[in-house]
Amino acid sequence: MIDFNKGNKSIKKYVIVFFLILALSVVFFIMIKYTVEGEKNIPFKITKFMIISSAQTQELELNDNLYQANIIQNNDIYIAIEKNEKYKKQDAIKKITFNNFSIKEQNDIGSIKIYRLSTEDIKYIYKEDYEVRDNLEFFGDLNTNLKMEKMTVANQGGLLEFSIVLDDLGKITYNENENIASDGTLLKRLNLKTENIKTTLSFDLIMELTSGNNFKSTIELELPTGDITQNGVCTNENINLDKIIFKRV
Repeated sequence: MIDFNKGNKSIKKYVIVFFLILALSVVFFIMIKYTVEGEKNIPFKITKFMIISSAQTQELELNDNLYQANIIQNNDIYIAIEKNEKYKKQDAIKKITFNNFSIKEQNDIGSIKIYRLSTEDIKYIYKEDYEVRDNLEFFGDLNTNLKMEKMTVANQGGLLEFSIVLDDLGKITYNENENIASDGTLLKRLNLKTENIKTTLSFDLIMELTSGNNFKSTIELELPTGDITQNGVCTNENINLDKIIFKRV
């Protein structure tokens, strides 16, 4: 005699296994999609990302009508964050943090340092007082103000700035009355080419919002941008913003 109950149990078992595999496949697909694409509709987004690379003299000393100066290679970073027009709920920026600066690839020349804008003027003064040792933080406020000791960003979006510097490249000597360019061509005096100082580094950008939602993106840059030893100053305004994805943390 055929046991139909046993046959039905086998069919039910295969159906359950099928739907379980299907459900796991859907979950796996969603996880992979989220890893690649991140959040699709976040309250604030990056609308502009610009890098300006150059070089300059630092720590000038005059002895016997001769100047001696250290050479640094600077990369000024500008990141504009604005309210996402497609996001209809109310929210505001509580804090934006840049941290986990990590060198992915570097030649054995120089050392990387991060600087904030000075409190003395709207410019960079490459001194220890303005070097970022750990976290670079911008606190949400009514307006963006980067000159204060506690830097602020407008809680509905603003322009953030910091500088990534390659220091300890070497020193040059020149006559007191000699005119020298203060740009990337200075590196030629150290017998350096742009490819000698190419560096790849990454950092995290974390947005903390008043709603309690937090988003993080890991950004990777190759510095300097352009051939500064030939062109002096190079600007990159064409960074692919689609590659900067945010995920909830």
